[in-house]
Amino acid sequence: MYFIFFINRVSEEILKWFIYDLTEFYSYLQPWQQERNEQAIAGEYLRLQQRAAALEKELLRYQNEELQRIEQMKSDFFTQVSHEMRTPLHSIVGLAHLLTEQAGPSVNTSVQALKTTAQHLTTIVNDVLDWAKLENSTIEIRPAPFQIRTLVQSVAEAFHFGCKEKGVNLLVQISNLVPDWLVGDATRLAQVLYNVLGNAVKFTEQGEIKLLVDTTLDATQSVAQLRFSVSDTGIGMTKAEQKRIANPYIQANEQIHQYYGGTGLGLSIVQKLVERFDGTWAIASQPQQGTTVTINLALPLGEAPENETDSQQPAFQSIQKVLVAEDDAINQKVVTQLLTQWGLHDIVAENGTQALHQLRTKAYDLLILDYQMPEVDGAEVLKTLHQEQRLVPTIVVSGNVHQVALPSSIEGVILTLSKPILPQTLLEKMLLLDRDISSSINLEYLKQITGNQLDLMIDLIDTFEQQAPLAIEKIRQAWQKNDSQQLNRAVHKAKPGFQYIGATKVEHLLSQLEDYYEQSERTQPDKSIIDQLEELTQEAIWHSRQARQRISLQGDNKVSKNRPEK
Repeated sequence: MYFIFFINRVSEEILKWFIYDLTEFYSYLQPWQQERNEQAIAGEYLRLQQRAAALEKELLRYQNEELQRIEQMKSDFFTQVSHEMRTPLHSIVGLAHLLTEQAGPSVNTSVQALKTTAQHLTTIVNDVLDWAKLENSTIEIRPAPFQIRTLVQSVAEAFHFGCKEKGVNLLVQISNLVPDWLVGDATRLAQVLYNVLGNAVKFTEQGEIKLLVDTTLDATQSVAQLRFSVSDTGIGMTKAEQKRIANPYIQANEQIHQYYGGTGLGLSIVQKLVERFDGTWAIASQPQQGTTVTINLALPLGEAPENETDSQQPAFQSIQKVLVAEDDAINQKVVTQLLTQWGLHDIVAENGTQALHQLRTKAYDLLILDYQMPEVDGAEVLKTLHQEQRLVPTIVVSGNVHQVALPSSIEGVILTLSKPILPQTLLEKMLLLDRDISSSINLEYLKQITGNQLDLMIDLIDTFEQQAPLAIEKIRQAWQKNDSQQLNRAVHKAKPGFQYIGATKVEHLLSQLEDYYEQSERTQPDKSIIDQLEELTQEAIWHSRQARQRISLQGDNKVSKNRPEK
């Protein structure tokens, strides 16, 4: 019920009261007012929702930016740490290799153990820094023939000294049934054994540790079912602790972490690597009674390489003079001594500025370039060389090769190599480059027809570089039109330029094309010949540019020698 009261004074003595019954009006007004209130509330709620959504979006943007900043910081941190950690490791590995070459028989075993341990430490550092690769299963398994007995003995040798200090016996037994040569990733297999054997040594204070290797061959006699067993008489584990230890960064219990230390990554790495080998592993353990880790892998039988590389006297065809751009003094010594052992001449540049100066004044067959250097870094050196058209085969060395960013426009042969530099790995890279850059041209004829006049030789090489691509393009156009006469004319016109620079492979292909024209059937040449012709032409042009650089530097040196002194 709704009423309104009014009082009206008619006179000094009379007052009139007016009473209005508004119940019906307010009954009509109430829904309307309620609707307006609800609309206002809904509008305000919508504005609050929009504001909340905007704030949430802003928060997500901020979180995303913060995550990106953190990821970038982590990436920068790991890159720097990787470089700083791998640089001294590089020195340890290199010095151990040099000691191996210089030491007498009495210390060779200890030096070899130092070398093996340093290589193992390198692998651990790599895996800790690249743990994301393990989590994402992106670590590649690279199969190659290897000697299983050499690998197992090398791994065990690294732990003999530690076991001797503790008074723990280390027994290694390899069944006679195990083939000498297998095919697999020796580095990753060694890492698995290092981690398992390292755990056994770490948690065993007395008694013995056994590393047993056995096998059965399948019916085809082409695959060895290997069984690696590492047993110890150490502290052992409960069932619950066994379930925990395969998790990354987690150890069996807090007391173990406090007493023994460690990252808790060892068996996590083992688990993931064994999975990459398509193998299985198991743990059997009891507290105070020791632990046995069993790993089962199937590896194909291998054979010893027919021509194993002799690391003492490698045969280089094209590489003789090497520029080493490295700012660390120990690394300089390690690399230069290796190059000297391999019969190569080397010059050292301590920073990018010195490296560029050397490359502008002398001709080098190979550049070993540290990616992180003072003044001018490796990337800037390569960029400058590209701009100046100085094509030098290069091995880029870095603590983290995944961070090496090379401009896609850079020409030439460029390989990357991770620190620390293992002598055999460096040698393999150099031999690979040596095969790739073995010159596909011979300038003897050019020297004869020019009388060894450097300016004239440079002019003819420039003409060849300009005309050769055009000549090959005309050959391709004639081939696409199936015009044998035009093809024959284009081949005859192209031949002299390649003869001048001694590109015998291209000459041979051009002769094949002439044979097609001379055949009575006039058959269309195969497309693969045209493609190969273009590829070999680009190779000849690349080597002609290198030759031009060397000739130009010879001319500059002659001028500087003949210039009278002031």
